[in-house]
Amino acid sequence: MESRMRHLLDKDMVAAAAQKTLVMMTQRNIPFYLENYLVWFGHFLGANAALDEDIDSIIKKGRQFSEEVYLDLFAKHFGKDARNQSGPDSPKEIQKILRSVLDEILHTQDFTSEYRDKLTLFTAQIEDAGGLDEVHKVVADLMRATVTAIQASERLKDHLAETTLKYEELERKLGEAQQEILVDPLTLLNNRRAFDRKILTYLEGFQKQGAVFCVLMMDIDSFKQFNDQCGHLMGDKVLKFLGTLLSKEIKGKDFVARFGGEEFVILLGGASLEKACLAAESIRKSLDGVQLKFVKTGQVLGKITISTGVAAARKGDTEASLIKRADDALYLAKRSGRNNIKSERDLSGLDRSAEITSSASMVEILKP
Repeated sequence: MESRMRHLLDKDMVAAAAQKTLVMMTQRNIPFYLENYLVWFGHFLGANAALDEDIDSIIKKGRQFSEEVYLDLFAKHFGKDARNQSGPDSPKEIQKILRSVLDEILHTQDFTSEYRDKLTLFTAQIEDAGGLDEVHKVVADLMRATVTAIQASERLKDHLAETTLKYEELERKLGEAQQEILVDPLTLLNNRRAFDRKILTYLEGFQKQGAVFCVLMMDIDSFKQFNDQCGHLMGDKVLKFLGTLLSKEIKGKDFVARFGGEEFVILLGGASLEKACLAAESIRKSLDGVQLKFVKTGQVLGKITISTGVAAARKGDTEASLIKRADDALYLAKRSGRNNIKSERDLSGLDRSAEITSSASMVEILKP
C-alpha cells in the first residue's frame, strides 16, 4: 500500500494527470462528480492497470460512459471492491489524493491569484470534510472554479496573442519609419542624420577601446556647373550613380552616407590615415574613364570627378573637430586643382599662410 501511495503522489505524475483530467472533462462536458473525476484521474495517472483495462474495454465495445458506468468503475477501483488492489479505500485516502492534486495545481503559474486563493480554501475544506458527501461537494465547487479559471486563462492567452501580433506589427512599422528617417531618398545611402549617430559610435569606440578610424569627405567637382548645363534631373542621376559606386567600394564594416548636396562621407573602421588615403585614391580612380552619356540622344556629357579630404580620429576629438579637419582637407584638394586627395597632414602650415594672405588683403583694402 505504501509503495502504491508514493507512486500516486509523485509530483510530476500527479500534476500531469490532474491537468489532463480537468481539460478532458471540460472539453467533453463530463459532469464534475467526485466519482467521474477520480476515474479519469486514476486513468491518466497510469498507476492502475486494471482500471486502464476496464476503460479500454468500454471504449472498444463502444459503450457510453454513463453515470452508472462511472459509479461501477469507482466502486471497483476506488471503493470497497478496491481493497485488495492497494487503492484508496476510504474518504481519508481520497482526501489525500485530492489534497496532493490541489497542492500541485497551487504550484503552477498558469492561473490568477483569485483562483489560487480558492484552491487554498478548497484544500482546507478537503481536510475538514467528514465524509464522501462533503468531499463530493468540495470537488464539485473545485471543478466549477477550475472551468471558470481555464476559460479565463484561454481568453487571456487569446488576448495576449492578439496584443503580441499588434505589437509586432507596430514594431515593424516603427522600424520601417525609422529606416526612412535615416535613409537618403535619392541615393538610398545613409543620410546626414544617420551619419551623425554613427560617427558618435565610432568616436566612443576609439576613445574607449582605441578602435582607430578615418573620415573621408568627398565632393563632386564643378557639380553646380554640371547642373546648370545638363539640368537637375541629370544631376540627380549623377548623384545616384556615385551613391551606387560608393556602396560597392566600401567594406561591410565601413559606413557611407550622403552628407548633403553633392557631398558624401565615408567612415573607414580600422584604417590608418595612409590606408584611408589609398582607399580614397581607389575610389577616385574607379571614376577614371567613366563618360556620362545621355541615353536618349547619345550626347556625351563628359566625366565626373571627385575631390576628397581625409582625417584620422585623434584623442579628444569631437564630431565637429574631426569633420572640420576632413572638410578643410577637402577644400584644400579643391583649391589644388580638384580631382585629387588631400589629408589633414597636408594642412600643416596652411593656417599661418592663410593668416598672412588675409592680412595682405586688409592692407590693400585700407590703402587710399
